Amino acid sequence: MVRIVKKAEERRKEILQKAQELFYKHGYTNTSVNKVIEALKISKGAFYHYFKSKEELLDCLSDEFTHNIISKIDSIVKDPDINAIEKLNRMYKESGNYKVENIDFIMTITEALYSDNNLLLRYKFNTKSVENVLPLMTSIFQQGKDEGIFNIDDPLATARIVLIFGMSIAEHNAKLLLQSKDNPQKIDEMYEHFMIYQKSIERILGAPKDSFQAFDKAFFEAFKSAYVSTK
Repeated sequence: MVRIVKKAEERRKEILQKAQELFYKHGYTNTSVNKVIEALKISKGAFYHYFKSKEELLDCLSDEFTHNIISKIDSIVKDPDINAIEKLNRMYKESGNYKVENIDFIMTITEALYSDNNLLLRYKFNTKSVENVLPLMTSIFQQGKDEGIFNIDDPLATARIVLIFGMSIAEHNAKLLLQSKDNPQKIDEMYEHFMIYQKSIERILGAPKDSFQAFDKAFFEAFKSAYVSTK
């Protein structure tokens, strides 16, 4: 039999793709490194040459997912014809829509991160998420301050507070999302939390009333519909 030698980047992508397929099919918890190795028919040495663990696989997949979202947001932030509040709204909506379109990944990463054994992985993921979005949100807040739309003193500090606040809401909503496997109505509870989040951020920014509209009922209905259809 002729041995097939693949380029390093090609092999790495192949491993990531297969891992993602197995995570979707069997769940993160039920997918072992051995299952990935067996599915690809590669040696353990070949796998560990590229990845140290299953957690590193998920970390790399998360980085790719986040990069795709950041790319969408970046074009909005750099648009000179959009004011700050519209940029902020569109930033949240673009991110939300991308998550709806990739519901399988959202459920996979939520299951993985909120396992009792993955507290450190969750901390690293959340910290990285904040740091990735921070420069973009700071830019929007600086623009809003310059335009007189936002009444804030320090755009960077404000952006960090808003993102950390959002992460705390996401922590609780992740648990609701996992519960929605048996009760899709839990997504309605998530909606109520995000409505409170919107009003709170609006006040933190000193923005005009009802100007911050990152989420609406239609988004959560779309999320629920996409999730139910994949069950």
